[in-house]
Amino acid sequence: MDTRILLVEDEEHLARGLRFNLEAEGYRVEVFERGEPALERLERASAPPIDLLVLDIMLPGISGLKVLRRLRKANNQLPVLLLTARDTEQDIVDGLDMGADDYLTKPFSLPVLQARVRTLLRRASHADEEGTLPGPFRIGESHVYPDRFELERNGVSMPLTAKELGLLSLLQERRGSAVSRGEILREVWGLHPQTRTRVVDTFILRLRKLIEPDPSHPRYLLSVRAFGYRLIEEPGSV
Repeated sequence: MDTRILLVEDEEHLARGLRFNLEAEGYRVEVFERGEPALERLERASAPPIDLLVLDIMLPGISGLKVLRRLRKANNQLPVLLLTARDTEQDIVDGLDMGADDYLTKPFSLPVLQARVRTLLRRASHADEEGTLPGPFRIGESHVYPDRFELERNGVSMPLTAKELGLLSLLQERRGSAVSRGEILREVWGLHPQTRTRVVDTFILRLRKLIEPDPSHPRYLLSVRAFGYRLIEEPGSV
């Protein structure tokens, strides 16, 4: 195994313990206390690629959320596991909105962290092995190109994040049928269906701004009250 994990954690005792136990699992682990040098490491083309980022939100200097924002803005879809304190629920929501793949609240048990790490790495490996994305599809006047992570509307191309594309692809696959928030959380974010977060609703609002002629009166991405969302073929279809 030559899986490389980048750990960004400023609590020295915790970082040392996590590194020791992750290396005991066979991973190569690089540790940084601050976000700035971690970003420099991730942006260094000559360095060995990182397979997973374990990122504390509360860091000296730039926060973990700013690190995450920089990554996603650069369209870097590296799997990210956030570490956060119990009383920062809004940080969790913000992190998921920015494209984090999972999170753990401190204090957490080592076996739980190891399981989350394995899950994220396995999911990323499975996606690489499949190497397939759905073909282009249309939603109203918008055309979605999964291979390019782009949405085109009225001749204007707009980038999509991996989570935005994953959400659209799931709804497209189940087009015409209602998909629950819990299923979306499980299939797109890899989270437990009962996770308390508004991330799905936030992403739907964002996608409506890209797709809908009038986002306040959606014609394609429809809400199913107290359940989830449905993508329809055309307005008026059932």
